[in-house]
Amino acid sequence: MTASSTLSLGGGSVTITVFPSLEDWAGGAAMAILSRLETRLASHRNVSLALSGGSTPAPVFRAMARELAQWPDEKKRKIHWFFVDERCVSPEDGQSNYRMAKETLFAPGKVPTDTIFRMKGEHSPGEEEALRYERLITETLGPAIPHPPAIDFLLMGVGPDGHTASLFPGTSPEDDRHRLVLAVPQEGERVARITLTYRMLAWGGERLFLVTGADKRPLLQKVLSGEGDLPSQWVLREAGALGHPSTFLIDASVAPTR
Repeated sequence: MTASSTLSLGGGSVTITVFPSLEDWAGGAAMAILSRLETRLASHRNVSLALSGGSTPAPVFRAMARELAQWPDEKKRKIHWFFVDERCVSPEDGQSNYRMAKETLFAPGKVPTDTIFRMKGEHSPGEEEALRYERLITETLGPAIPHPPAIDFLLMGVGPDGHTASLFPGTSPEDDRHRLVLAVPQEGERVARITLTYRMLAWGGERLFLVTGADKRPLLQKVLSGEGDLPSQWVLREAGALGHPSTFLIDASVAPTR
């Protein structure tokens, strides 16, 4: 049985929706996302959604694709697909967030290619691509003054070190320098990346965090405690201070203990 609860974090509202199994989570999260898109489209010409990568969202993307494949092309053309972050690799590389989304969501969901705004990780140096993506965002969604344009929904995750998007521990909103997109240099075995900034993530209409697995339970409990300076906590606090909601869609194995 699905259960939801709400807590206050950073002055804003954070909703936690727990699905009883991974299968329920994949299908339920997919429907939660698609229903939000449809609700937005009922009163707006377009809706924007930013995707994250890694392995966690893949089952959700597949479930979304099964539904999207049935949507009329005219309706699907009203969705603008952006990315939260990308690795600086080619779109055919196994590490590419775009490749994962293409294989699990865009291709099977028959998503029109001209509605997909990918971060071009193969462009070097990453800073040039970060600036290009900033221009793409403002050209599509509106100017960055006096505040960033808002992506309606952002699908996000929480890494084992508490990072989200490609914002890693040791960073904070002070590093944004009023930017919307930043290049993240290579460090050790971690490849260079391109990411939306704290500022851009916080200004989004709603952040939807997809988190599963018992191994992440202690981490999620810490993130939701509000005590700490993990990147995911910075995003939640910044969004909360703006009054922008965030939602965690999780399975029972990762649900924090009371």
